[in-house]
Amino acid sequence: MIYRLFILVFFVVFNFAFSEVYTPETLKEKEEFSKLQKEKIIIALIDDPFYNLSYPNINSLNTTMENFLKNYMQLNVTFKKVPYKNLQRDIKSGIINGIALIPKNQIFDDKLDFSDSIFSEELYVISQNESIHSLNDLNNKIIYTSHTEPYINILKAVLDNNDLHAYPIPVDNLKKYDEKLILTTNPVLYKPKYGIKIGHSPGIAIALSHKYLNLIPYINNALNSNYRKKFIDQLNTLNRSISYNNFYTSLAPEEKEYLKNHKPIKVIYEKDTDSLVSYKSQIDGKYKGIAPNIFKALKNNLGINFVDITSTDYKTITDLKTKGFDATVLSKTQKRSKDFIFSEKIYEVGTYIINLDNSPSSSKTIGVLKDSVEEHIAQRYDINKNIIIFDDFNSMVKALDDRKVGNLLVTNKEYFDSNKYNIILFETIPVNFMFNKEDVVLRDIINKAFEYSIDLKNFAELSQLERDAENKIVYLKNREIKDTLIIFSIVFIFIIFAISVYLYKERLNKKNLLKDSLTNLPNRFIFDKFCNEENSLTGSTFVIDLNNFKNINDSLGHEFGDVILKEFANFLKNSFIDSHIFRISGDEFYGFSFESHEEIIGKLKKYKDFCPTLLKYNITFNLGVSHKTANISLATSFKYSDLAMLETKKEKSKFYKIADDKFIEKMDRESSILSLLKEDISGIYPMFQPKYCIKTNRIIGAEALARYSSLELGPIGPFEFIPIAEKYNFIHKVDYKIAKESIVFIRDLLESGVSLDNFRISFNISMKTFKRDDLITVLTGLLNYFKVPGKYIEVEITESIFILDMKDLITKLKALKNLGIQISLDDFTAGHSTAGLLPLLPMDVVKFDKSLLDSLEVNKSKGKIVYKNLTSLIKDLNFKIVSEGVETKEQLEFLKFLGVDYAQGYYFSKPISKDEFTTEVKTL
Repeated sequence: MIYRLFILVFFVVFNFAFSEVYTPETLKEKEEFSKLQKEKIIIALIDDPFYNLSYPNINSLNTTMENFLKNYMQLNVTFKKVPYKNLQRDIKSGIINGIALIPKNQIFDDKLDFSDSIFSEELYVISQNESIHSLNDLNNKIIYTSHTEPYINILKAVLDNNDLHAYPIPVDNLKKYDEKLILTTNPVLYKPKYGIKIGHSPGIAIALSHKYLNLIPYINNALNSNYRKKFIDQLNTLNRSISYNNFYTSLAPEEKEYLKNHKPIKVIYEKDTDSLVSYKSQIDGKYKGIAPNIFKALKNNLGINFVDITSTDYKTITDLKTKGFDATVLSKTQKRSKDFIFSEKIYEVGTYIINLDNSPSSSKTIGVLKDSVEEHIAQRYDINKNIIIFDDFNSMVKALDDRKVGNLLVTNKEYFDSNKYNIILFETIPVNFMFNKEDVVLRDIINKAFEYSIDLKNFAELSQLERDAENKIVYLKNREIKDTLIIFSIVFIFIIFAISVYLYKERLNKKNLLKDSLTNLPNRFIFDKFCNEENSLTGSTFVIDLNNFKNINDSLGHEFGDVILKEFANFLKNSFIDSHIFRISGDEFYGFSFESHEEIIGKLKKYKDFCPTLLKYNITFNLGVSHKTANISLATSFKYSDLAMLETKKEKSKFYKIADDKFIEKMDRESSILSLLKEDISGIYPMFQPKYCIKTNRIIGAEALARYSSLELGPIGPFEFIPIAEKYNFIHKVDYKIAKESIVFIRDLLESGVSLDNFRISFNISMKTFKRDDLITVLTGLLNYFKVPGKYIEVEITESIFILDMKDLITKLKALKNLGIQISLDDFTAGHSTAGLLPLLPMDVVKFDKSLLDSLEVNKSKGKIVYKNLTSLIKDLNFKIVSEGVETKEQLEFLKFLGVDYAQGYYFSKPISKDEFTTEVKTL
């Protein structure tokens, strides 16, 4: 009896002493914590599918949190599961006193205090059906999210930082939308085919109301002592379990049977390769890289037993045919596909052209290794007589060095010193696992593992880190050996080196401070010094840029280019003896002279008499000249000269331009408008010019015309801001803004109950916008988001658009038509002649340019013949006609006589505001 009592007491004491319970360190902390343990606290567990998920012998994260607070911390806690969207309400009403496993955020700052982070999560946008590969693919898309506001805010911030926009829509159950784009921290729950990482969560923590602030330090201590690792392990275990479950449930019965009974799978890597895909470690001699790491993960996570026999029993590819081994890592080619089967690609490696400078006539030949993927690629691009095949790598490199072959095609560019060889990226090729043709089941299992369990991109990143770490270790080891060998001579070398560097820098500084080495003209260093120190000078600044110089330089060589530069520099020095001439870079020359514009231009016109080489090879130049006054800096004057020079390149009417006051005012205004538009395009808005049915005299729609107004400059006409937007490549922002406003206008009319039968709003899409890959995505997103059918929209394009790739143009036009959008050819006959293309294009409407009607005023009889015949042509093609620029009743009667469908112009209405046009439409 006493013995049994002793055993019982022993177990009680042992259990108490070694039980998993949090205990503060000091007596004072124990007393305070004991009081806090008696406080009644109601904690919300977020009712989230991932946090609730559990498997046999694997607790959910919410259960782990209950064990942590109730059992380990021994707090007087009651738990309540609450959807995220109700958390603010329940905190505010006092129903709950805290929240477990919540992302840190500012939304609850006034009510809650947060613990240290327990773990962080990565945020993804994923989809089963919609292809997404980069952030740009999310632009103007609808993205379904949970109600977790911090994650929505992160998404918006990332998109905004990249000048992108999307439409997040919070929903209760993301599973219903997994075929769409969804935002989640747990992509494995949805088995996505596509996805990109957006960023990291701000940290998952425990949040308590301010009343329990004193409890936070104890929670942090408990997490640091033991439980944070448990949470992280639990999180990783759950992710692995979900991945494995996704993988296993995707297997066919024969695939599951294979996993139960398979023998060890023998793997061989290429011995001569040294790429991130596989390489032999210089430290332990084992094969490492992406492929070995994938095989290791498949073995550890999925129980597929791969065995590396490369070092112990190396075989060739021929042995794979006879099942001498089971798998290797190679690129898929047409030739190999006849004998083997391949997995999905695991990585992409680059192929590179390697050659020497100044290669002889053998430069057309290309060397490759026998039976390599490089040989297959070379045969794809060149004829066999130009391809030289080598049995080994070293003999191939020697042939290049001996100039017996002009180029090599290789994958391991690391072997070649870029100081000696030209290294040019040629093509990227996929790398796959290769199997015997009979091992279809094994191949399919591996592919499903890639889809559901193996993150190939992550393996590439981890393998790169692993290799970088090894390279650093090897480097440090070699460096230690070298340091030991040279320690007695290093001081002497350092002294010699220091003296050499000092003398070299002295010579270099003197040289740089004085002249350009080729032309003996002052260089940019002296130019900058001149601009900073001589701002009081008055006279003329000029900028010269040689034309056709680059083509000559590329075709005839740099040496010949140097001859041209020297000849022109000598001409400038001899022509402007008392002036300051600088060679800034390449073929640009800057000058300051005390002479007038006319004198400078007159001297430069005589270049043909002194520059025979320039004359022979048709090398001309463009000149910009500006008057330098005392109240502007030299830098500013040279800026205006440079702008004037660039203007001559565009105008092409004469070789020089003077930056007079009118030009400077124009450039300054353009700069101001550009600055305003770059900062904000909110000043862009539409004006609507109604279109009328000539037969019924009723409004059938309007054209939305872009207008701009700013607080600084007031109203700015489209003839000013549109060319600037096109010049600086943000015309698409203007086009998309007008498109959005037009669609919103239709939405508002529909919601107010206005009948819009055969009613359309049209807007212009410029040539540059039409070239963009996101055009269809943006317009589709706008129509879907504002729930406007495409039948109310008409897109206007101009004839200039037909210089684009015709195949791409027709594809985009058809895509717009599939949305119900009508296509209108604007300004017909105003520019390019496109009548021959009209039958080929999916068009609906042709808009006759105003100039056609204006021609009636010049020669009425001939003008009417032209208009009549064009109308007949367009009608025969079954296109509707809109006549632009109708200003008189006589013109309208003529159009009515010809049977023209619609008209637009000041006879009916000038462009009017949105409110005015809304009133007009509602009175129909």
